Amino acid sequence: MGDTVAPSSRRPLRVVLSAFLILAPVTAGLAVPLYQRTGPALGGIPFFYWFQMAAAVLTALCTSAVYRLLFAGEKDAEGEE
Repeated sequence: MGDTVAPSSRRPLRVVLSAFLILAPVTAGLAVPLYQRTGPALGGIPFFYWFQMAAAVLTALCTSAVYRLLFAGEKDAEGEE
């Protein structure tokens, strides 16, 4: 039985970066006064709505980046990468 050190303790910079990538979109979503307005409109869509759509895409990209940072190259339960 090889290494008993948790993977996250071997790469603290990746964990800190991952925490930032998760907390940034969450914090932006909770800061309602930041986007509680109608202007500027983008293609006829008020700011409030297109900001929400952009935030959803940004959150998905950040989540994907965190997954790649923390689990890149690790094997799954069947031993496949």
